[in-house]
Amino acid sequence: MAPPPTQGMVPVPDGNIYFERAGQGPAIVLIHSAFLDLREWDPQFAAYAAHHTVVRYDVRGCGRSVGNRTNSSDSEDLEAVLNHLNLVEVFVLGNSDGARIACEFAAGLPDRIQGLILVAGNPHDLEPTPEEEDRFINAGADRERRLLELAKAGRKAEAIEQILDIWAPKVPPGERQRLRAITADNYDHFIEFMSRDEPPGRRPGHPVASTLRAGRVPILSIAGAHDNPALNMMMSRFAAEVPSAHYVELSEGDHTPNLSTTQEFDRVVLDFMSRVEGDQGWPPGKH
Repeated sequence: MAPPPTQGMVPVPDGNIYFERAGQGPAIVLIHSAFLDLREWDPQFAAYAAHHTVVRYDVRGCGRSVGNRTNSSDSEDLEAVLNHLNLVEVFVLGNSDGARIACEFAAGLPDRIQGLILVAGNPHDLEPTPEEEDRFINAGADRERRLLELAKAGRKAEAIEQILDIWAPKVPPGERQRLRAITADNYDHFIEFMSRDEPPGRRPGHPVASTLRAGRVPILSIAGAHDNPALNMMMSRFAAEVPSAHYVELSEGDHTPNLSTTQEFDRVVLDFMSRVEGDQGWPPGKH
């Protein structure tokens, strides 16, 4: 019988990171999107624990994690969580900004990565092509500008709806109501995040995209067909550049495909882990 879920705080420089752990078996760590917290993973946390050790945590400044972000490192916070839990080698799954964190950790400590799952996100230093940059501007710049205008005007409720319209448009109504509450809890952090030119958290001193291109870390990239098309173009291109990567686009998914198309998302993720765990060859079609 699997042990009951546990929770706790991990001390880190200038802060504390809140985590939850469940299940037994090969370990997977879930890193949430910037406008949410670890509750994003409610559907996956229980389901994956049937056969895996599942860890989810609040990124510094979100949920119940606290601390000064000025000189902090998101990847070092993740390392501290793993060390605290005595987890040596793990799958890491990150959504959006969580994918950035996952990439930075994998590039710096590849020996601790069994597999990397990037959901609606890329390495922070992956440069867009001119076409991708143009499509980013055409697809999302006006909506993000409107969001910041609403936030500046103090129109929080409208701003939250704009956040959900941009990043969770295909999430079912009941789940949207739950996300609305989580987004409200993390609203101040996310507006600060959106107002920065740099992602919060100290960037690593090593290159990320080029390191992953040269390595053999198994990578699964998952995009939603209803996400920003420029992001999906970048994800597909990066996966094609990495010998150990495979790109999947979910037809009913958005920027949070684990919630908008949960069944298909879980099937793809669990199949990836099963293949890697069983040394069945990854990625499909590149052998």
